[in-house]
Amino acid sequence: MKKQILVLLFVSALTIFIHQAAMAAPHPGTATSTLVSPQLGIFRSPLGFQVSAGESGWKQAEAPADNKFIATIYKAPLKSLKSGDAGSLTVRVDKLSKDLALDKYVQKWMKEYPKYGFDVIGSLPFSQNKEKGYVLDLINRDSGKQLRQVVFLKKMKAVILTCRDQTTTFKESLGNCNKIIRTFQWTE
Repeated sequence: MKKQILVLLFVSALTIFIHQAAMAAPHPGTATSTLVSPQLGIFRSPLGFQVSAGESGWKQAEAPADNKFIATIYKAPLKSLKSGDAGSLTVRVDKLSKDLALDKYVQKWMKEYPKYGFDVIGSLPFSQNKEKGYVLDLINRDSGKQLRQVVFLKKMKAVILTCRDQTTTFKESLGNCNKIIRTFQWTE
């Protein structure tokens, strides 16, 4: 009887161990880990920052495989669509080849925007969670898209959060984008 109970306990413990091992990610914090599950809406980058869907109601989506600079994407829920396009927010990472001040980095890009059809309608440095950031508002004169870019820079890494939508629905998306942007923080 004691032997049967011991065997039953051993098999139960082994089953639990195997189940936990099967559910675990190969490395915590990687794409297969529940720590970065899109359902949670939290993105923790190995480059030392995190961002979350927060109270926006937007869903995290996988980054496109063909763009190595995009770390993650957040998309507006389909139910909020009035037009054919949904608002989105991309999180892009640029590794700098040399140390550069935030305002110099932003000024460099502001010179480039007109080449791509964008007009800068506003720009402003700001502070969030004791970190310096820069916000840029843009309109594409050809596509009818409006963008808000928020740039954070630390240790030769620039993180650019870009909210985009049609100009007609941009204000609706902007509130939720700002909720996501406010969750950004450096973790190292």
